[in-house]
Amino acid sequence: MQSIGVLGMAVLLSACGGGQSDAGNAGTNQAVTDAQIVASIQSSNIDFVPGANGRLPGTWRWAGAPARHVTVHIPPPSAASATEQDYANKVATSVSQLNAKLSGLLVLDISNSVPASGNYIHVSYGTSFVPPGSTDYLAYCANVSTAPNQGSMIMPGVDNGITSSPVFINLGNGHCDVTQAIVTHEFGHALGLANHFPGFGVGIDVPALFWDVLTTLYANPQSTTAANLVVKHAPN
Repeated sequence: MQSIGVLGMAVLLSACGGGQSDAGNAGTNQAVTDAQIVASIQSSNIDFVPGANGRLPGTWRWAGAPARHVTVHIPPPSAASATEQDYANKVATSVSQLNAKLSGLLVLDISNSVPASGNYIHVSYGTSFVPPGSTDYLAYCANVSTAPNQGSMIMPGVDNGITSSPVFINLGNGHCDVTQAIVTHEFGHALGLANHFPGFGVGIDVPALFWDVLTTLYANPQSTTAANLVVKHAPN
């Protein structure tokens, strides 16, 4: 789940426990059209906070040339916590899947220590944001934000890169089971997918669309408009 953010505007919080999409699966035989991919990037990424921070129209994502390396900090799990160990293992599995699907476009590097400099993704255990007064723990099982226990949404910058530093993936709230699909879903948010679309937290299970959307997002330069997107399908 992406989460609440305010940048000269109100951004609504939509419940998300990883959605109905099993984005943790490696793929599916269901056909995905180029039009579906472009429409999903338009709705999930391009149309998110247009003009925020003075950004140009078009796509936003982790900046850099193809095969950009992004560190994923996985804190060492507590020795007595089977849950934290489970979450850490699932993060490692999701990173492996993402590196295979985005080969040549993006590389996620796991680290058990906080990077000395630069932006990175920070995994956090048991810190998913649950809105005050809510007991719908399953709907808020995980989220992506600018800090633990927060609903502050990550934002694009003027160059259509990701300005939030670090980007937190908050897993679990003490009242839900974080599945492999949820972990991969949250990485989708951390990589630039803001709003849900069919196969990404909405409706039927279309994991191939999730992977094709991420692949196309990173196969095109930042600030690419929907009309200029060159579609690239993820490897099977």
